[in-house]
Amino acid sequence: MSSNKLYFVGGLFLGTIIGGTLGVLLAPDAGEQTRKKLAEGTEEALGNAYDQAVEYGENLKEQFQDMQEQFTERVNEYKNQIESKIQEIQDEVEQDIADLNEELEALEKEEAELTEEAEVADKEEA
Repeated sequence: MSSNKLYFVGGLFLGTIIGGTLGVLLAPDAGEQTRKKLAEGTEEALGNAYDQAVEYGENLKEQFQDMQEQFTERVNEYKNQIESKIQEIQDEVEQDIADLNEELEALEKEEAELTEEAEVADKEEA
């Protein structure tokens, strides 16, 4: 409930109480009758106040639940984005490792070939 609506409801409630009280006090009835009307008016006003408080509480509860759901959705979205990025980075690292292993194998093969050539050249010279 917005603050303007809350002020309006509060003003309406206060105006009802004041108007009812003044109406009862200014009415040309006997004292006992006036007290009875005043008691009934007060009871009705308290009942209205209770109903409004319950309604306001329910509205707050709904707003809180909505906010909680929105927060949970955002957290899950961020979690999914982070997990996707982590997977993307892992894939890139694995590809880089595979590329480096291929280069290492090629260098080891080249080294073995050069070693063989050097051994053959040494045997020919000998």
